[in-house]
Amino acid sequence: MRALSSDQQQSRTLTRCAAIIGLALPATAQELPAPSLRPDLPVSAYLDWGVGISGEKVITISDILRAESDPSQDWGRQLQLGAQRGPIQISILQDLAMTQLEIDAGRTRGFDPKLVESLVEQHFERQVERYGGASSFTKRLNDWRMTPTRFRTEVTSDLYRYAWRDSSLGKQPGPTGRVSVDRYIRPGYLYSTYKAFAESADPEKLMVVGGSAEEVILLRIILPVDEHAPELEPDAGLDKVTLLAEQLRTQVLEGEATFEAQASAWDANRGQGEPIQRTLDEILGMSRTFHNSDLLHEFATAAQVGHVSAPLPFEASDGRRAMVLYALSERLTATPPKPFSDLQVQQSLREHLLSELDRRRMTRARLHLVQKSHLHPTDLRPVLMRHEIQGR
Repeated sequence: MRALSSDQQQSRTLTRCAAIIGLALPATAQELPAPSLRPDLPVSAYLDWGVGISGEKVITISDILRAESDPSQDWGRQLQLGAQRGPIQISILQDLAMTQLEIDAGRTRGFDPKLVESLVEQHFERQVERYGGASSFTKRLNDWRMTPTRFRTEVTSDLYRYAWRDSSLGKQPGPTGRVSVDRYIRPGYLYSTYKAFAESADPEKLMVVGGSAEEVILLRIILPVDEHAPELEPDAGLDKVTLLAEQLRTQVLEGEATFEAQASAWDANRGQGEPIQRTLDEILGMSRTFHNSDLLHEFATAAQVGHVSAPLPFEASDGRRAMVLYALSERLTATPPKPFSDLQVQQSLREHLLSELDRRRMTRARLHLVQKSHLHPTDLRPVLMRHEIQGR
């Protein structure tokens, strides 16, 4: 076999790189302008490469980076709060893979491409009108780091994706023009659900049938040891902060200061924390989770409005310690459920049951996509299936 010249080898290498980043190269390498390389930039600034395959799409590192910087997503905020980039990028890959499977499923359902194209153009024209003309809309797209072509592509993908979702749930006809999923809630099922919810202690279920569980509203002062006694050993610091908490509590109970004023002066959040509104069952879980005892639950159950709890210890997972005071701000009495004959109750029940049915049906539909579609790396399949089973 005849050996390649150095120019031919370079041309072949550049052609392979161009295939990765999707560029059309000139016929010979000599026609390429010399790249302006910066040693402070990573390779990803110059090359793009596939990190996964979902259905018919190769997911590239640029897709991951674009999702990180997308202001409509939560990934960037998580990174700013200190989340590790590696796990975040893996989560983005999983999210992009599942989204692509739904888009592909919509395309293969047989929806009319000309109709989809027409809907995309109508949406594009509405956006141009909404933002005051083509120039203004183009400027807005630039702010979103998007071109008109990419905007149309994403709208097209969303149309296919949501068409697949809605037809899978029976919210709209499928490609045959018929609805294939039964969304009717039988009267017997509606009534049996009402009876179960009306007798439940779960506040969310009671709310569906027009009732509510007893709730309390608590205010809180958190006194971190490392803020109020940084010069002392941990145990000595905790003793000092406990004494401070007792003094603040006594001042409130004797009318020398309000709990809100003490919170503004001493609380770790300077009194800016939101009041805690919970049922007594939820307070019990909170008491055991944060304070390793039932003392907070006992206080919330028996205390009168305006009373302040004894100082309760708290230790974070990283070892930081604090003492916490609670004040009972308000007690909200329980209300009984409304009768089944109330039409609003029936409508609320119907919406709740449909929402639960939709969630289960969508889980089954997504699992079916994951099982039958091409995915790479192979670890993607069990991970996506586990996410669907556990709830995304």
